[in-house]
Amino acid sequence: MQFSGSAVALFLGLMLVLGLLVAYASGVGRRAHKPIPDVPTGNPAMERKVVVILALLVLSGLLLNGYGMVESRRQEEALRRQEAIGISRGIETYTTLCMGCHGIDGTGAVVPDTNPPLVAPALNRPDLQPDPSDKDAYNERYKFVNTTIHRGRTGTPMPAWGRQDGGPLLDEQIHELTLLILNGDAEVRGKPAWELTAEVAREKIAHGAPEPQRPTEDVAQLSPEAQAGSRIFTGKGGCVGCHNAGSGGGTTGPNLSHIATDGATRKPGMDAEAYIRESLLDPQTYLVAGYGPLMPSFRGTLSDEEINNVVAYLLTKQ
Repeated sequence: MQFSGSAVALFLGLMLVLGLLVAYASGVGRRAHKPIPDVPTGNPAMERKVVVILALLVLSGLLLNGYGMVESRRQEEALRRQEAIGISRGIETYTTLCMGCHGIDGTGAVVPDTNPPLVAPALNRPDLQPDPSDKDAYNERYKFVNTTIHRGRTGTPMPAWGRQDGGPLLDEQIHELTLLILNGDAEVRGKPAWELTAEVAREKIAHGAPEPQRPTEDVAQLSPEAQAGSRIFTGKGGCVGCHNAGSGGGTTGPNLSHIATDGATRKPGMDAEAYIRESLLDPQTYLVAGYGPLMPSFRGTLSDEEINNVVAYLLTKQ
């Protein structure tokens, strides 16, 4: 807990005043027992009352100053508790209404009744988890996610969920879903929010809820590294939520069904392997025509080995 310099100075000043009052009061008490002619000032009893009143005022100031010192911390803790409660409620709503398209852990799933299979975008991804201390970035992401849930996305299976847009959810429920998405790595009930979401989802599936599906692909003929990359592509990386690599996927990002061939033509002097690696680590360096700067960097999110595995998998897409 940190205190401002002015608060500490005020506290020390009030303590000094209180100490001087105590010293003065003790002097008044000693004089009260002297004969009246020897008392140099007024009525000692009245002086004691004045000293008591002043001491009470100083004590009140100390109490108010102390309260002000801890109030900011109390407000922060209260906000964290309220956010944890909101995220918990968001998890319940998500696992009831959203996991069928976005997956049990927010990394995307096949939208029901789509042919060819269309995978909803991943919600569990770094660019949707801004640093809460960066208020501008956090508020920008909050507005984007909240508005998208309220109004849906035209031309996609994403419907409008807000009541004012014809959906079934209250503003507070959409706020709670937004908190979950923006704070997916926050600890809730002792676990990261998305991890807890997956547990709640599995419990509901065990009790009869439909299980979300991911695109399936026969990778038995691929190398162990490429097989591992396939699992990352459709799992931890959440890539399938934005990209189609030949067995179904999202449409937010470019189609990767032939990226081993197409990648070699994107940047002069760069082969497909180097292009794919750069796209994973520094995706804004080159943007495919028609697509915005939406892809997050996987630098720090995936290990070097995992990056190598994803590259090996995508190099099989001729």
